[in-house]
Amino acid sequence: MVSRHIDEPITVHISRESVPTAFIWRRRLYRVVEILSWWREASEWWNGEPVRTLIRVTAECRVAGTYELCRSGSNWSLQRVLD
Repeated sequence: MVSRHIDEPITVHISRESVPTAFIWRRRLYRVVEILSWWREASEWWNGEPVRTLIRVTAECRVAGTYELCRSGSNWSLQRVLD
């Protein structure tokens, strides 16, 4: 699997269960079809950095693809697009 590093801010829609249901990237709406995996990455918490949570999802906007979303504090970004 090949991935492209993106690291751009996105808006994420969350369900009542705190699960991403959709995100907006480059003014397009991507609907989350499936959550494939998630994990946390350590941060320099002693310097005030929040723990990063990464979520790999299958989402679609015309065509389905695999995307890696990152939550750091209250901010979300699209980290990678996987082909």
